[in-house]
Amino acid sequence: MRSRIETMQSDSGEIQRYQIVEGFDWDKVDFLFPEFDKKAITEIARLYTTNILPKNPALYGLIAFFHVPEEMDIDCPAEHSDGRSFVKNVASSIYLNDQVKKGKIRWEGSFIVDDEKASMIIAQLEKNHLIVTVKGERPDVWFIPINAKMGFLSQQEKVPCMVNSHFFLMDPTDLDSPYCQLGTPYGLALKDGVLMMPPLNHRPVLLVDQQGRTTVQQVALTSLAVEIDGIAYIHNKNAVFHFRPEERSTPIHTGTDIIITENQVIAIKTGGGTTIPMAGFVLSVESLLEVSDTHVTYHGLEAYVFGIQVGPSMMEDHTMIESLTCPFYNKEKDKVPFPSTVYPLPFETARAARIAVGTNAKGEAVLIWAEGAGKLRYKPKCDSTGCSLLELAKFCALQGYADILNLDGGGSAQILWEGARHMRISDRYDPSDLEAERPVPSALVLRN
Repeated sequence: MRSRIETMQSDSGEIQRYQIVEGFDWDKVDFLFPEFDKKAITEIARLYTTNILPKNPALYGLIAFFHVPEEMDIDCPAEHSDGRSFVKNVASSIYLNDQVKKGKIRWEGSFIVDDEKASMIIAQLEKNHLIVTVKGERPDVWFIPINAKMGFLSQQEKVPCMVNSHFFLMDPTDLDSPYCQLGTPYGLALKDGVLMMPPLNHRPVLLVDQQGRTTVQQVALTSLAVEIDGIAYIHNKNAVFHFRPEERSTPIHTGTDIIITENQVIAIKTGGGTTIPMAGFVLSVESLLEVSDTHVTYHGLEAYVFGIQVGPSMMEDHTMIESLTCPFYNKEKDKVPFPSTVYPLPFETARAARIAVGTNAKGEAVLIWAEGAGKLRYKPKCDSTGCSLLELAKFCALQGYADILNLDGGGSAQILWEGARHMRISDRYDPSDLEAERPVPSALVLRN
């Protein structure tokens, strides 16, 4: 495995730096899902304070970012209106936000809580440094749970190469369901025939077969069998799969909605009317049932050794992709929101740090990081502004690549080569200009 950095100039004279990693085998590529790091809460709060709230502070009130570990002994009802949550983080979020709606939690420089259970939950979170607040201009309160996988790649075990991979829920508009957790990754993730995350949002999938050949394909969630408690559910046979962007909520019915993100049932609800999680889907059955084992197994892609879905694709079968060919949310056109609700588009002009993975002209695996400084900290003639998706596609075509898929970029983009970064990440602390690493929930690990 080898790494190199290329420096180029765009037509406008902007610096563009690329780190290219080649010479690795697909069977040595694994997914990494970090363990939760408490510092992720503080870093998310900082990002909201510097990047999100200032855009329109009148949209936001008091936001409380928190995380409830599954091992924490906390008195939070798992049962809620017509359903039950299997994840303490989700159950706590639903309960706390329900108390806000009832007027039992408010903010007056500190939390004023008129519900005993809610008071105990908040006190326990504060005691364990698992809650951080930020403040906009509105008087309301919103509790946002942070996914258990949010950690920092620089703090993981040192490996030859590591790179962030999937999109994840981040912006307030990404959290359009009570079952959403900030930081939840989404999009297909497959290793040795085992799906750890299902395909969503009709975006392209890079698949590697047992002979090491890559293709870029569309993989539909409805083409898979979803196994829960030993029962294989098939769309339109013994269940109906509901997902975005087709639907925002399930229809009213007399059966059970099974709410799924990644490879876990996070909740069940009877009666329908379930708001579909942005990073997951809902499986509806006609009967009333309970779930004893919340693990979800997906069947249908056992023939592949590796697969990843993020998108859009940059190259397909040696052909450059010159425009957006898969769905990305446009609030002016799309009735149902789906993630990412905020993304650096348009395809031709919006520059950002980018990550991509795929194969070169010989069919060998390749990984690319296009460096890009955030707009708030960019220094002309010193930093790179990153590249647009079209510029990334042109770079890939110039290199003669065959199949290339864009991964998560922006402030999350980074490659750790032998445990160190050799280009600068997007975010910087003010005023020191030191790099500010974002927490991420998923990564690719490349081994020799």
